[in-house]
Amino acid sequence: MRFSASIFYPKKSRQFDFTLSEKLTYYSLIAIISYILLLLFIETSFGCDISKYAYCVLIIPVITYFIGGGIRLNEYENLNGYFIGTISFEEDFLIIDNKPYSYSKIENLILYGNSYSGQRNENTNSGPIYSNGINNLISFNYEGEKISRNFKLDSERHIDELQLVLLDIITNEKIPYQRNYLNLINTEHRSYIKFELFIAKLIKEKRMECTEGLLLIGYDSDTDAKELRAKYCC
Repeated sequence: MRFSASIFYPKKSRQFDFTLSEKLTYYSLIAIISYILLLLFIETSFGCDISKYAYCVLIIPVITYFIGGGIRLNEYENLNGYFIGTISFEEDFLIIDNKPYSYSKIENLILYGNSYSGQRNENTNSGPIYSNGINNLISFNYEGEKISRNFKLDSERHIDELQLVLLDIITNEKIPYQRNYLNLINTEHRSYIKFELFIAKLIKEKRMECTEGLLLIGYDSDTDAKELRAKYCC
């Protein structure tokens, strides 16, 4: 089982690089508020009776505001960085920037891999709706060196491919076992028989408590729990 993804290098914080829809939305709001405050200031400070037609000018930023709202419906977040190289999970080692890292020597693996290109993000009121799939991270220690890279996932299927690779690496203990590595496997892939059998192995070898193992495997009823307990914990 193999997996490959593009490495992403962030260049600057997203808050300093607005997309087109964000610029139209924020600048329009600023223009509307500033213009209204200016008219109110003139009326109160100079006693001028501002014509209601003066407020008609606001139609321009209002229209711009709604245009920004329309654009965001098909807009992706700005990259704010660049792609160079790939990260690849091979049979017995991980390759980053053409340099191999043996799974057996990797320590303290941390991996976030749930963001994919085209995924709807959490922006509900303004800004781009779709993610570029670059908010993914792999980090680990290797022979005294700290390695950390962001990478891109292209689709939900790409996430599935990553999960299958992690399932293989962790359950076959190609990487030295650590309890927190099990958290890298999502709920869907914990239902695989390969994961269940690995948990059973940990329980039988006294490397994991039975109750904790059964909770990781998951069950739908007390009857299922009793069956699993009888199967793996006795």
